[in-house]
Amino acid sequence: MHSPSLGELLATDGEAPDATSHVVGRFDGNQILVPLLTRAVPALTDQLKVATTLARATDASLTVINPVSTLSGTPNEYHHEISDGDEANLLEWVFDQTTESLPRVNGDCVYTRGVVTGVLQAVRTRNVDTLVVPGSSRERRLRVGITERIAAHADADVVVVNGRTGFTDPASILLPIAGGPHSGLAADVAASIATGADAWIDILHVIDDDAPDQRRNEAEELVDNVHRRIGRPDTTTKWVLETTDTLAAITDQSRCYDLTIIGAPTKGRLRKFMFGSTNQSVRKHAGSVVLSVRNNSRR
Repeated sequence: MHSPSLGELLATDGEAPDATSHVVGRFDGNQILVPLLTRAVPALTDQLKVATTLARATDASLTVINPVSTLSGTPNEYHHEISDGDEANLLEWVFDQTTESLPRVNGDCVYTRGVVTGVLQAVRTRNVDTLVVPGSSRERRLRVGITERIAAHADADVVVVNGRTGFTDPASILLPIAGGPHSGLAADVAASIATGADAWIDILHVIDDDAPDQRRNEAEELVDNVHRRIGRPDTTTKWVLETTDTLAAITDQSRCYDLTIIGAPTKGRLRKFMFGSTNQSVRKHAGSVVLSVRNNSRR
């Protein structure tokens, strides 16, 4: 049975797998937005830590919004009622968490008829370059699909914080890479975090163990291009892994690293890996904190 390659797993909807060394996207925005979409403290904490880490790396402004659904008679997006006082207290807690990381963080409540609509409108009206959102939640307070819908439609690049909780400055980063629309953004995010944390990066590209010589040459060219793009030769390694099971290879390797950064998949098994249901959640499969990045700006 054919096992899909990394390029196939990361392919975007309607596009053929990119078997070339083409690397697209870049991380250089100056306005980062953090919407509070869950009340789970571990997920919130990781979301804020990732956002402040990226803001420091690019000297970007950081804004936190608390989207509040105001449409009466509809199911609450958070599955429980919260008062205006609770909303203000949540923002105050956020400011306390970020004080030591950044000198100034802007924030306010956004009252909207729908959380997804409110976040997307905030992205447009606030000239947001990068959106940092949580992935799945153990406590299920983040309704399934909200993060995925925001990531798919936001007019900004998106970083989804997933995998195991407990983000800290990493000593090692795994960067599974495939040529395509999200690869450059993934490489830049990895380089930004690694520079601030003085971390090691391992660039990984997976191919079938029976791949033809042309495919092997393309794989080597791809990892060479990403290695040069990161620009940290003394603390960056690259390797092409031959295997029959790409998904198993990535999950197994992720257990050896503090952080895994990967371009956002939009279909297939790897999409379930990133946005999976309870039975196929990232928290079950990943061996480290996982950042899934999506290049929506098409730079």
